[in-house]
Amino acid sequence: MRIFLFWLVAMLTGLAPANWAGFRGGGDSRTAARQLPLQWSATDNVAWRAELLAYGQSSPVVWGDRVYLTSVQGANKEKLWLFCHDFKTGRQLWQRESAATFTQKDADIVSKAAPTPAVDEKGVYVFFESGDLFGFNHGGKLLWQRKLAGEYGGYKTNHGLGSSLAQTEKAIYVLVAHDGPSYLLAVNKRDGKNLWKTELKSGGGWSTPLVHQAPGQPMELLVSIAGAITAYDAATGASRWQVNGLKGNNIPSPSVGDNLVVAGSSEKGMSLAVRLGGAGDVTASHVAWRAEEATANFASPLIHRGRVYFVNKVGVAFCLDLKTGREIWRERIGGECWTSPLAAGDRIYFFTNAGYTVVIRPGDQFQQLAKNMLPEVERIYGVAALDDALLLRSGRKLIKLANR
Repeated sequence: MRIFLFWLVAMLTGLAPANWAGFRGGGDSRTAARQLPLQWSATDNVAWRAELLAYGQSSPVVWGDRVYLTSVQGANKEKLWLFCHDFKTGRQLWQRESAATFTQKDADIVSKAAPTPAVDEKGVYVFFESGDLFGFNHGGKLLWQRKLAGEYGGYKTNHGLGSSLAQTEKAIYVLVAHDGPSYLLAVNKRDGKNLWKTELKSGGGWSTPLVHQAPGQPMELLVSIAGAITAYDAATGASRWQVNGLKGNNIPSPSVGDNLVVAGSSEKGMSLAVRLGGAGDVTASHVAWRAEEATANFASPLIHRGRVYFVNKVGVAFCLDLKTGREIWRERIGGECWTSPLAAGDRIYFFTNAGYTVVIRPGDQFQQLAKNMLPEVERIYGVAALDDALLLRSGRKLIKLANR
């Protein structure tokens, strides 16, 4: 629990964490990091640029003075890469190459190292769409390896696997969702062995599980995929409750706030909020609201200060009241977002596939604070936020932004 207690203390005290430990940071795309850059350009507020050997779509993760990210290489993505860079200078400290044990022909619509790693004080845990799962220490020594495609069968998917890792102090959680036998897996961080494995309904998707623990309740994994939102017991993998009958919820990951879990969908009327708790099928009893117009195709919904923000496939952002689902405003930000928006105090950052970032002030009126462009960046795939720094990841570049 130390990792998650650290995040809780950071949020309550306003102290920014020294780490960005996984997908969406602590899983919610909110940060207490202070003095993040508001504006940047090709020449302003760029601390360093690092060129990467191979292409990838994962977000960077940070522990202390080290940044980790992944890439794949080859016509069939047969080479897997893990890179470690110095946070202060951008200098590459080491790299590790592995051979993929399940390959798929590379294409623009196929995942390329899309799963984001997880990191803690003992090491970095890495998953690829090939089904290869690794544990490394911070010096790059391999601690253990799993070959999930070999153990449980290959993958039937047109777009590859894309779900990122979730973690607790002791476990890594892996969601393998495709058109064949799918599953949710808990793996011991120490030795890579299974803690449990839960079979899932077949169906492709890139959603990432969210670890959540309500006061006095067991820790849960919230999974939005294959037409349902399901809460699994993090210790056993048993299903605790479920909302059924959804469509288009296979990519955005769920978010939690004020005792509600919000799930995004690409279908109108399918983005919704569910009251936490209950048991079994709670479709009829626990759905708090459904959004009439707001949709989320790729980016996960963001909860911040009693509001929830969505971005649809044509780059329209929506602001809804978290308690009621009432639409407060909608505004075109000009481009679709694969990266989930980031909340940092009095700012929300929207990162677009066109390479620019729109910064707004959160609240009941749309107020744009900045629009920033880096000419060498085509798509922004992932970000990390720490005091006075934003890390942006595009296909072959890692860029640190900082106030100068």
